[in-house]
Amino acid sequence: CCPQRRSADSTMVEAMDTDAPAPAPAEEEPAAPPDPASLYRADIRSAQASVERFVTSREPRFAQAALKLMACLRKAGLAAASPTQPVLAAAIASAFGPSHPLRERLLAALPPPAAEPEAADAAGAEGKEGGEAKKRPLLPEMELILELLVLLALIDGGKLPVALSLADALLERVASWNRRTLDPFAERAYFYSSWAYEKAGKIEAVRSRLLAAQRTSCLHHNTACQATLLNLLLRSYMSAKLFVQADKLLAKSAFPEQASNGQLARYLYYTGRIKALQLEYSEAHRCLLQAQRKAPQSSSKAVGFKLSAHKLGAIVQLLLGEIPERAVFRASSTRAPMRPYLKLVQAVRTGDLAAFRDAMAEHAAVFAADGNAALVLRLRQNVIRAGLRNVSLAYSRIHLSDAAAKLALDTPGDMESIAAKAIRDGVIDATIDHEAGVLISSGSADTYSTLEPQAAYHKRITFCLNLHNDAVKAMSYPPDAHKGDLPDADAIKERQREEQELAEALAEEDEF
Repeated sequence: CCPQRRSADSTMVEAMDTDAPAPAPAEEEPAAPPDPASLYRADIRSAQASVERFVTSREPRFAQAALKLMACLRKAGLAAASPTQPVLAAAIASAFGPSHPLRERLLAALPPPAAEPEAADAAGAEGKEGGEAKKRPLLPEMELILELLVLLALIDGGKLPVALSLADALLERVASWNRRTLDPFAERAYFYSSWAYEKAGKIEAVRSRLLAAQRTSCLHHNTACQATLLNLLLRSYMSAKLFVQADKLLAKSAFPEQASNGQLARYLYYTGRIKALQLEYSEAHRCLLQAQRKAPQSSSKAVGFKLSAHKLGAIVQLLLGEIPERAVFRASSTRAPMRPYLKLVQAVRTGDLAAFRDAMAEHAAVFAADGNAALVLRLRQNVIRAGLRNVSLAYSRIHLSDAAAKLALDTPGDMESIAAKAIRDGVIDATIDHEAGVLISSGSADTYSTLEPQAAYHKRITFCLNLHNDAVKAMSYPPDAHKGDLPDADAIKERQREEQELAEALAEEDEF
């Protein structure tokens, strides 16, 4: 046949081969979900490896890795308690010796231990490393992690009486050790033990132990425990309404500068609440503002803490005569919880005493639950001042009885004293005709002829300087970084020899 016919046939065959559907690939079977018990066991081994590396190298990042794994282990225990708690019991049974004082108590709080997987399950070197790790003595840091996991399981399970007895034994165990590598883990022991007492309603019972531990941490320069214990003591005093003792503790103690941002945010929040209750609103506002900035900025982290700081900060701003920003009330995560406080802001801004009473009556339970009821009651005077300011701006002359009717005062006879106090405090620029019972407003003064612009600039400059100082303090440098630029002894000798040879050469040239 001709070449053209042959080429056409080959083209048709290629087209048929191309158009033919490709064989369908075999469907892969879906992967089986991971076993929670296996993952839990692997995380415990990883935490043990991190603790051993931290004790050996003293690098804080390994301790932080172990603490993060402890948080993951707690979440896994909450998600699947039945398969993970036997694994925890097995880890305690294998790690704690028969003569350990807490072995029986820990195992009694957990289900029966799960059977350990055979050594053949671990491949090659991993199995050998695991066997060597089991033969090593249990480090106090790893022992504390396992005991804390049991304590958290009891707290999350609602077994508070057993948790309190374990917390007592745990605090005694921590006090018997004197290891600096134990400090990051002892901090969590104090925190969770105090939390167990707080959930049981007996937080005052652990206060003496916390005070003794705070004194010891100050003597040992234990920064982590010192910051945590100070916050726990402040929380203990505030829960018992002992604000005078809390203020004395603030005056007699110093918060460590090397503490974490989380502890610093808590300290600033407690300080702001104490200062607000003691009528130091400017200092309280500064502390609460710094606490909001030190808190995690992610929308999914520390939501409750940021919400409490925003609520208290809004009330303090109102007590200062300022109006909070609208962004706090418009955010999706805070819109519903902040609605009662938004009504307070609207009542204070407009000076509507009736709206303030309605908000107080409607949301009294919310304010009491937040611990802000006493501060909200102080806002009544601010509402009256705001309303009186609006009346003073609207009327050049108004009778005191008419002003009392517009403000909806409970006792109109107090209008004269309220107006006199507002004039003395500089809220309004007016005079009172006592014989006629008339409030006479003066003309509006030029703001720039007063000291208000200077005070505003001073406030902003102070904030910028404090922000710069905090940024400088927060900068981290590698250890002994300055030593790398310094020359060693050999380099110094070599440079001196070269300088001497150069001086001799210059002297010989001068002679010639």
